[in-house]
Amino acid sequence: MSTTPRLVLDRQRLDANLTAMAERVRALGATLRPHVKTHKSPEIMRRQLAAGAVGITAATLHEAEAMVAAGAEDVLIAYPPVGEDRRTRLAALTRSARVTVACSEPAHLDALATLPDEIGFYWEVDCGAGRLGTPPGEPTARALEHAPDRLRGIMTFAGHAYAGGDLGEVAAVEAAALAETAEALRARGIDPGVLSAGATPLANAHRSGAASEYRFGNYVFKDATQVALGSATPDECALTVEATVVGRPDEHRVILDSGSKALAAERTAADGFGIVRGHPGLRVAQLYEEHAICLAAEPTALAVGDHVHVIPNHACTCANLHAAYSVGDELWPLAARGWS
Repeated sequence: MSTTPRLVLDRQRLDANLTAMAERVRALGATLRPHVKTHKSPEIMRRQLAAGAVGITAATLHEAEAMVAAGAEDVLIAYPPVGEDRRTRLAALTRSARVTVACSEPAHLDALATLPDEIGFYWEVDCGAGRLGTPPGEPTARALEHAPDRLRGIMTFAGHAYAGGDLGEVAAVEAAALAETAEALRARGIDPGVLSAGATPLANAHRSGAASEYRFGNYVFKDATQVALGSATPDECALTVEATVVGRPDEHRVILDSGSKALAAERTAADGFGIVRGHPGLRVAQLYEEHAICLAAEPTALAVGDHVHVIPNHACTCANLHAAYSVGDELWPLAARGWS
């Protein structure tokens, strides 16, 4: 048996997810610029590009550099160019790829002005997540009225979709934010460029024409949060953490060796910290660093030494904890994990 905990990727489920999302985005009349922060893997990125992605989205310079080194030629870094180190590395990236950054306030544009002219930007519009971005419509148009001539698009991130609620309503608000802002920009003679949206749970809730580009990321794996939101089934989840039962203190408790250093220790819309595949009555209720405490609604037959597979509650942060994916007999490195 293999050493646990280990990160296991089901190649068949992965490829099915890649194909399904490529077809979904084409049906929306848009292009796909997938977010590599989910997987941080050159091998998975190459599969996404082969499936028709027009480029990639990254969150960090480390991700962007690793993917450009692996062959990416067009990268959006969905983060503002703040900090001297970021700007130095952004400038270096232009030697190998088309580079776009995200801006959402005057200080970001000031930083952009110090970078090579080849670097363009997307302006972020806040459609309800309350993170970065200006309000839709006129406020954004006013902010961009005297912006440098490098605007390549406007972008939204409906991250609040992960909190649950009506996904159709969240998608409609996001689409309206893009449309209202694009109209306000055109009224000022400014071409809004690409209309870019994100957040995997909304993939089936968006309608044709809502955006011209999608930056979905989590779709490659899907996870317990997507299952809880109704945007995936457990059978569609491609990523699991293989774990060993190390304790059975009583008939209603199962202790695994996949603690917070192997599973994402964050609360999401999922109930607990993961789904134990094949054991629907077992809930990953608590994590210590090296232990996962699972509670069983009914006594289970699991015994010390048994192996199980846990679908993580958040695949993106779970993957970042591991050095490689176990894919059959192969290991696929997470070349862009961490910060550097």
